[in-house]
Amino acid sequence: MKDARFGHGFWPYLLPYFAFLLLSEVGGRLPEGAWLAVLALKPLVPAALVAYFWRRGMYPELRGFGARARGLPLDLLVGAASGALWMAPYLLLPADLGEGLGSLWPDRSAGFDPARAGASLAPLALALRFVGYAGVTPVFEELFIRSFVMRYAEVFDRGGDFRDVPVARYTPRGLWVSAVFFVLGHVFWEWWVALPWVLATSAYFYWRGHLGAVVAAHAAANATILVAAVLADGPLWFFV
Repeated sequence: MKDARFGHGFWPYLLPYFAFLLLSEVGGRLPEGAWLAVLALKPLVPAALVAYFWRRGMYPELRGFGARARGLPLDLLVGAASGALWMAPYLLLPADLGEGLGSLWPDRSAGFDPARAGASLAPLALALRFVGYAGVTPVFEELFIRSFVMRYAEVFDRGGDFRDVPVARYTPRGLWVSAVFFVLGHVFWEWWVALPWVLATSAYFYWRGHLGAVVAAHAAANATILVAAVLADGPLWFFV
């Protein structure tokens, strides 16, 4: 598979990410009966776009990483631990202290409801959410944040092709610009945990040196949060 180098190279990184955002925005305005269809389309469309560009050789930074990749068990362990740490402040802070944070504290009555389309469809809804949250989102989000934004931050005011910037090369500008984009992509009450999470996982990314490692860690983090919500059977759905 050859690198596909033509044009500015933005679309493989922008389209999956913004397709997801658009579907999220439009889906929230559709009738209730469309909820399950939107739940399916939100991961399906970005996944199809990623697959399309992958087959055309536009993600060289993902090559050489798979189920037998060296360091994968550590990536998954680090990701699972980071998922637990993402939840920890909301679970360990006293309720009165947390509520004193105002809009920086979640509404625990909100969140994902697997039975929203009916109890009989709850397993399907949960499966779709798992595929999107733990399987698809980490791929297109890391491609956008830590492959595109992190590298484009180095060249946008200097000229040049972001694809010439090595993946996982530390610079203060790349780190902080990508961190800001990551944080802004989350709801406001998550910002105070999203910032340390993205900084810590970026440090891990620089150390590992491969985008696949941070994709795997991100997937493990999201899977950990979703599994915790399922096992808690109700009180943790606001996380997902």
